[in-house]
Amino acid sequence: MDFSDLLIQTLINGILIGGLYGVMTLGFSVIWGVMGVINLAHGEFLMLGAYMAWVLNKQQGWEPFLTLLVILPVMFLLGYVIQIVLINRIIEKPHLIALLVTYGLAIVMASTVKLIYTANPRITTTQFSGYWEFDFGGFVLPVTKTLVLIAALLMMFGLYFFLNRTRFGKSIRAAAQNKEAARMVGIEINKVYAATFGICIALTGAAGMLLSPLGSIHPFMGAAWTLKAFAITAMAGLGNIPGALLGGMMLGLVENLLATFVPTVGSSVGIISSFALLVIVLVTRPQGLFGGLKAPQEIR
Repeated sequence: MDFSDLLIQTLINGILIGGLYGVMTLGFSVIWGVMGVINLAHGEFLMLGAYMAWVLNKQQGWEPFLTLLVILPVMFLLGYVIQIVLINRIIEKPHLIALLVTYGLAIVMASTVKLIYTANPRITTTQFSGYWEFDFGGFVLPVTKTLVLIAALLMMFGLYFFLNRTRFGKSIRAAAQNKEAARMVGIEINKVYAATFGICIALTGAAGMLLSPLGSIHPFMGAAWTLKAFAITAMAGLGNIPGALLGGMMLGLVENLLATFVPTVGSSVGIISSFALLVIVLVTRPQGLFGGLKAPQEIR
């Protein structure tokens, strides 16, 4: 394969993984945009979704993509309860309190999973793994990654439609833009926050399922994914769904280009890419690339 063909294949791989990065970021971005809470346990919720997919796949024989039927409602319920019991108590507190609480929650979640399943890497297997691939003129589109991209796009479109076309979605946007005005027109802020947190955690858990057939999962994988979500949010702007997709694809492209043409970076390519993009964006364009990092109360 010559240089031009290798470059095109690398760009294809970057776009395929970029959809996963975009949907993975949505929960982090919307929670921050609506409630003003930076959730440092974001990656651990993704890890929980990945482990749920692995358990259902290995112990019950489920096709990983079908595990979404279980993961979405279970993770929604988990997020709803955590918001009512824990997060709702710190929303009005200084940001440092939310950071410490969610960081502590991340440690508890990761340590609990380690106690139950050990720290050995796991991976789910789908019937589309291995030899299943599309071939277009010599360029390869792995079926699993293609399905992951399609599922990610469907979830992102679903959230976009929900926030912009449904009554409850508009209530979430109203609460994000002006909490006091929303209360004055009869919106119950606590219920909106609980439902928002539940929806975002469900999407994050679903992203964990989409990740599980693509690479190994382990209890302490969360921190790297939280960093990626933060970097993409910096590029996209809070709650900006199209921006999250574009930012995710940008990070996916940068990662794949580095991994292909700078092989000495090794397994740290994702961390390097995330830090580099985050620093470049915050230094050159602090408001973000796709609408900007606005005040926590605003959501696009």
